[in-house]
Amino acid sequence: MNMHQEQELFRIVINEIQNWIPSQNYDHESKFQNELSDLLDERLNENNASPTGQDRDIPVYRERGIINADISVNDIIGIEMKRNLTNNQAKKLRGQIESYLDHYNFVIIVACGILDTSHWRELKNIYKARESMANGFVEFIWKKRENYETDPEEDQQQNQSSPENVGYDVDIPENPLIGMEAPDVDESVDDPDFYDPFS
Repeated sequence: MNMHQEQELFRIVINEIQNWIPSQNYDHESKFQNELSDLLDERLNENNASPTGQDRDIPVYRERGIINADISVNDIIGIEMKRNLTNNQAKKLRGQIESYLDHYNFVIIVACGILDTSHWRELKNIYKARESMANGFVEFIWKKRENYETDPEEDQQQNQSSPENVGYDVDIPENPLIGMEAPDVDESVDDPDFYDPFS
């Protein structure tokens, strides 16, 4: 591929990732990687027609090369993925990006959930300011957790077990000592220090 075709492929891959909606809130980063790599492989090779106009397939690899890229598209674009990006991960991410840029002119960072937005935005600003053919190109894409598609049944189970939705659904028997019913427990309680005598 010439440089123009590589840039076009980069633009197409960015567009595909931006349009991608993870099918669920996976419990491990590798599951997001699998889903995205399968999607890219399918979309970039639909009808055996390369989106860059070349009459050949575009390979999409997992854990590729010396730097073990999470996803590599045709050994031209390196993709690093993070799940629920933390402060510590964000601090290490700059070093990872530099390693990618030693091997790829085009790098995409995909965060499936972010817990530390300040470092994410800082890195994004740093690499946007310095992008060029000499320095390489880095694109940052944030997939927000509230936008994931989930199976309705799974979604309901996750909502019931998530910390913000913890409730106490117990039948409180009549108190014979007082001769009146004990008050209902407020199901909306989400205070972690709340004491439940029936648990």
